[in-house]
Amino acid sequence: MSPCRVAASGPRAQARRAWLWLLLVLASCRAPVESRPPRPPAEPVAAAPSRAAAPSRADHADDGGRAPDAESPRPSPPDIAIADPPSITTPSRSPTASPPYDRGQWPHWIDADGDCQDTRTEVLIAESEIAVEFSDARRCHVARGRWRCPYTDRVVTDPVELDVDHLVPLAYVHAHGGAGWDRARRTAYANALEDPDHLQAVLARANRAKGSRSFAQWLPEEPGTRCAYVEAWLRISERWGLVLDADEQRAAQADLAVCRDRGVPERVRDVGGRSPASADAPAPAPGSCCRVCTRGKPCGDACIAADRTCHAAPGCACARTPQ
Repeated sequence: MSPCRVAASGPRAQARRAWLWLLLVLASCRAPVESRPPRPPAEPVAAAPSRAAAPSRADHADDGGRAPDAESPRPSPPDIAIADPPSITTPSRSPTASPPYDRGQWPHWIDADGDCQDTRTEVLIAESEIAVEFSDARRCHVARGRWRCPYTDRVVTDPVELDVDHLVPLAYVHAHGGAGWDRARRTAYANALEDPDHLQAVLARANRAKGSRSFAQWLPEEPGTRCAYVEAWLRISERWGLVLDADEQRAAQADLAVCRDRGVPERVRDVGGRSPASADAPAPAPGSCCRVCTRGKPCGDACIAADRTCHAAPGCACARTPQ
């Protein structure tokens, strides 16, 4: 027998085997350590969207014009989440009585960043389809551009023809919760640039036709923008905590249903082609037709695509009579 084999079978080799066996036993009793996935990096906080800068000029706006308030504090938007897609979660109750609306208590067209371009001009610059031309060396006032009115789809190149419209008008906001706001919040609402739908450059005549009426009483004459108009109205109302009354809740539900079916929301028109002045306008006489569907099919008071399902109750829309 070789010396090496003798050594391997001696006391030292036996002790070594005993230690190895003990280490194996201890290792088998230890709970496995789970590896944690690396912590995902923090998502960057998106900066609030802002409009490009713009010139200082008072505007006729949605319900009458007044000179801008140069000493108004810089507005800051409220920290309220915006629902997307819009949901009808605003309270359904009749707005409480509020003091008379005074446009002067809603400072607008301010120069928040002191660059000589006020809120109106910021909107004109941001919404022009081409680079605007200015009327002065300081670039404070817009002289020319190209704007497409979302209410009429008409193209305008002279800013004099345009109003900058609060999509949800100031007078409406005042009557639906805004009367209790402080001056800073009213200023923030009147000059809000972070939401591109909040303020829009529109034809002055379209803005005057709209006045301070709600989406339940007036819709743009351009059919292609009506769904976006209603959705933006609901989103802005929810963001700013405005109160929709019962009629507006019903109109919102009906309009969103029509839009989901790729239809076009409608409002009853009077003989002059204008929207009724209020939701209390008389209903059309029995058997009369408020909307002739030259394409698609009638659905309630609206027309929808022929292949869509109508979810509205029977209304005053009617199919085109064959000639």
